Amino acid sequence: MDVFGILIWLGILINPFLAYQTKIKSLYRITLISFVTFLMTWGYAVMGGTVPALFDTAWSLLLIAYVALLVLNSYLVSKRFVPQMTWVRFGIIALISVGVSQAWVGLSTGEWTTSLFMDGEFWMMSVIVLLLILLLVTMKTLDRRVEA
Repeated sequence: MDVFGILIWLGILINPFLAYQTKIKSLYRITLISFVTFLMTWGYAVMGGTVPALFDTAWSLLLIAYVALLVLNSYLVSKRFVPQMTWVRFGIIALISVGVSQAWVGLSTGEWTTSLFMDGEFWMMSVIVLLLILLLVTMKTLDRRVEA
């Protein structure tokens, strides 16, 4: 498994803890239910269970919803610790992550095509890079607050 695969799993596993830190009980419950459902369905598929096409589509939608919850929880936790975090700053960080991901994929494959934007792995890598940059910005701001 490559580095980004490990980071994706780390994000998936840490999401319930981020949801708890948001202090929004309903968001925590939704995240926890989707986490348990995600792990159960993933475990069923890995153990060799036969899955129909509809199940595969539902699992893909669950993964997309779970990653969206991961991004939302990360933003809310960052907002809690860094009150200056706005949706505009978050959007700028997201654009930077898409650019870094495009450069990473382009350099690793040697192809610079716009068709990479349709690739699911590209978007998962963009989300992970977004979360890493968001974590760095949050930690840097907290470090400045502690030093002051």
